[in-house]
Amino acid sequence: MQLNYFPIHFDFERYQINTEPYTQVRLAELRDKYNSTHSFFKNGDTIYISNKDGDDSLLIGKLAERNTFGDNEVTASLIKHIFFRTFKDRFKQYTPVDFYPFRFFSGKDDIIKNALPDKLKDKICYKKLIEVQLRLTGINGAKRFGFLIIIRRNWLFNISCAELHAEGFELKGLDVLHAETLPGLTNILAPNEEFVGVWKEVNGNKAKIETNDGLKEYELNELFIRKTKFNIGNYLSFATSQQKCDEILNIIESKRSDIYNPKSLYAEIIRIAEHLFTENGQPVLFQNKDSFCFTVESKPFEISNTIQLKTPTFIFDHAGTKTNNFNPDAGLLNFGPYDSITFDIKTPNILCVCNKNNRGVFTNFLSGLKDGLPQSKYFQKGLQRKYDLQDVLFNIKEIQDFTVNEYLNAIRSEDESKPHLAIIEIPAAFKRYDDRNNPYHAIKAKLLSLEIPVQYVTTEIIKNHNEYILNSLALQMYAKMGGIPWVLPSQRSVDREIVIGIGHSWLRKNQYAGAEQNRVVGITTFLSSDGQYLLADKVKDAAFENYFDELLRSLKNSIQRLSTEQGWSEGETVRLIFHIFKPIKNTEFDVISQLVREINQYNIKFAFVTISQHHPNILFDINQSGVQKYGNSNTIGAYIPNRGSNIFLDSETCIVQMLGASELKTAKQGMSKPIQIKIRTPQGNYNNNGLNDLIFHDLSYITQQIFSFTYLSWRSFLPGEEPATMKYSNLISRLLGKMRSVPGWDADKLNYGLKRKKWFL
Repeated sequence: MQLNYFPIHFDFERYQINTEPYTQVRLAELRDKYNSTHSFFKNGDTIYISNKDGDDSLLIGKLAERNTFGDNEVTASLIKHIFFRTFKDRFKQYTPVDFYPFRFFSGKDDIIKNALPDKLKDKICYKKLIEVQLRLTGINGAKRFGFLIIIRRNWLFNISCAELHAEGFELKGLDVLHAETLPGLTNILAPNEEFVGVWKEVNGNKAKIETNDGLKEYELNELFIRKTKFNIGNYLSFATSQQKCDEILNIIESKRSDIYNPKSLYAEIIRIAEHLFTENGQPVLFQNKDSFCFTVESKPFEISNTIQLKTPTFIFDHAGTKTNNFNPDAGLLNFGPYDSITFDIKTPNILCVCNKNNRGVFTNFLSGLKDGLPQSKYFQKGLQRKYDLQDVLFNIKEIQDFTVNEYLNAIRSEDESKPHLAIIEIPAAFKRYDDRNNPYHAIKAKLLSLEIPVQYVTTEIIKNHNEYILNSLALQMYAKMGGIPWVLPSQRSVDREIVIGIGHSWLRKNQYAGAEQNRVVGITTFLSSDGQYLLADKVKDAAFENYFDELLRSLKNSIQRLSTEQGWSEGETVRLIFHIFKPIKNTEFDVISQLVREINQYNIKFAFVTISQHHPNILFDINQSGVQKYGNSNTIGAYIPNRGSNIFLDSETCIVQMLGASELKTAKQGMSKPIQIKIRTPQGNYNNNGLNDLIFHDLSYITQQIFSFTYLSWRSFLPGEEPATMKYSNLISRLLGKMRSVPGWDADKLNYGLKRKKWFL
């Protein structure tokens, strides 16, 4: 197995570098005088100076000695500056987009160039964007620096709004960027682009832009339309024809499988590494005139699994005697759900709403859902028998057309007994509506306000359902009503343990530069160590300065409720594993510090773990030849490691491949990236008042637990890419964000009757 990581080699453990005491004025002065030959960067209270091309006799500052890995921040800055200047010397034809992460566009590989008319060639491109990131790792206990290479595809659009306006292209209402070349960086870095707002009107050689600070004027030649598929497609239609525009966009879509093919991606990364790190077959020596130098390997780093991750056992009874080691669906067929004896909705009453023109196929669909498909392999029993229900009662309401009022009238006409669930037919077209005018969200908001979970099904699914669709729908419906299909084995420990997902989203007016992010909404989900969904709490929308108090209140109330329900005893050790997806500086550490002080009857230990799909690490297995899917002669997934492949990058960070070749559905999924798991510690000069002593540091334990929790989404029987905590918080945040625009919707209602139900699946 290989990582897209190319190790750096030094011949020394210590080095000398010139330094000066830091002041902002002195740093600006040095850069103004010597920036063409020297690099200057700040670390702490010191300015560090690297002479790349200057006169040897020119001495700036005093010599100081540093340790290569002990002073890793200084070393990292030095590596970045020397790499940047060496690249500029060797490849003068490229203008980097950014200093760090270091990014530049390839000179070739424009896949739409041949389809464009001559006047647009090299003005509109779809090219490879190559990114190089520096990392310090501790793989296998050895500290080393190395470069990660990542490849993406991005649009380039080099036609200014001055040119577009002169051509007569309609700019009113379009999102625009302001491009500005930073002082001293002409031909060194590409202009800095900032999303400033929406085009309103032209005033001579300037345009009035609606920004977050009101109307502002910018020079036309400094403005560019935002590089989205929509904007570029509109211009292509204007400059050529709709037919030519469709042809160009279809080229990109048709090449998607090739662009993201793992084997091709691996080969491209190798070629780029050889180009960057070797010359005439020999390693490039990256050096300055102060004797700091290094070379970089041109072959990716060879690794093997750090730990063996195990597929969990699935449990279907409280005694733990009914188990399946491979497939939760087979376990359900044989044993029924985990909570079969205790589930209190044995005869669910389900409100069903369909269009009057589809009543025939809708009732056929309901029959198959309830009683199963006799000839099927996976859904022969149906919802009623598979989930050990006594009966399933359908109350069918017809609507005349797919309008909000029709749906709401059907819901209002419901009988006095509140349904346990609603099944609502909707057209696929609802997916294309904007959030504010989408009946999907208005109907969901109404039903949830009545504490009724909802299961949507499109007309297409009703007419073309099969055993796979019905099987997944039944699983989701049982979970939405509060059922527990299966659990995982509890980790044997004398400590009590709760796994808590914390998600949040910023409420901001728009995406323009300067938009205030002054309100935060938080989501917390609580699971037991065996994966049982305990409850969720929506943290009230709060101004940022009040978010601390709201999150603390939510966690404290929920933990006190669970401690009472589960009979925690004073003095017990309670381990809280927090899965956090977008940490806000040290806010969460502040909250936990306060929580530990306020809930002092228990001995609390905790871990803060971030789980991310946004990172630069990619795993390759060149021995993976791919798999065939559904009788197709073509193979997919070549070079993608098996699910569960992993590597510990250091004592706090692990990456895990969640989708292997066997889990991919189509070749269009391309290179499946691993997730990154990281145990977080307070950052910067943080006064933690002994908090470090309470942090749980077992990365192997946490990684296995997260891997096991990917089998608990209950949206599907297949394992997912993210654990249930992350999946649940993300689903809740996404739905709440979309329903925010529904008039009269109050998300706080979810903190009552639906707190323990998975209404969001």
